[in-house]
Amino acid sequence: MSPRRKDPELADRRREALVKAGYAEILEKGIQAVTIDSVVARAGSSKGGALYYFHTKDDLLYGVLEWLLAEMARALDEIAEGGGSARARLAAELQMLFHSAEVNRKFYLVLFDFLALAERGERFRELVSGFFRGCLRRDMRVVEEGVKRGEFRRVEPETAAATIRALADGFCLQWLINAGETPIEAYRDRCRAVLGTFLLR
Repeated sequence: MSPRRKDPELADRRREALVKAGYAEILEKGIQAVTIDSVVARAGSSKGGALYYFHTKDDLLYGVLEWLLAEMARALDEIAEGGGSARARLAAELQMLFHSAEVNRKFYLVLFDFLALAERGERFRELVSGFFRGCLRRDMRVVEEGVKRGEFRRVEPETAAATIRALADGFCLQWLINAGETPIEAYRDRCRAVLGTFLLR
């Protein structure tokens, strides 16, 4: 009898423990150096148990990326669906994306490792593409609402949403490459200023 049939919640917790251990391994060593054995050791699991959930290293990496993007999407959804004006929700999104040096660095270091895989593998590319499509739809809804309420000038929502994502990711990348020279808050403020020029009257 499989572990999932015995106790689905326990099985889910074991799988999540392996995924989080995989994330920690990628963060510490880089994606190429991660092995199933190293993840098993960090999670305090068994190799047989790990192989029950993830048959290959690629399956494990996919699970880590899926979890990471789902966590980010969930946080962004909460902001987009929260109360307040469209302008306030966009400001809250930028605040989250430029949350802190430590959190931001971890997310982007791991994401950039995965982008190399996405370029070479259809399964990873589709997962990353789906995440960015979700970001585009989410920001389009906020922009459309802001335009209707007169908070933003009349802009094409899809173009505006793509601009928001390009600026946020671009400024985060600049900060990551130049870490230590300029605080992350300065990049957040630059992003806000450019978006303000683009969206506000």
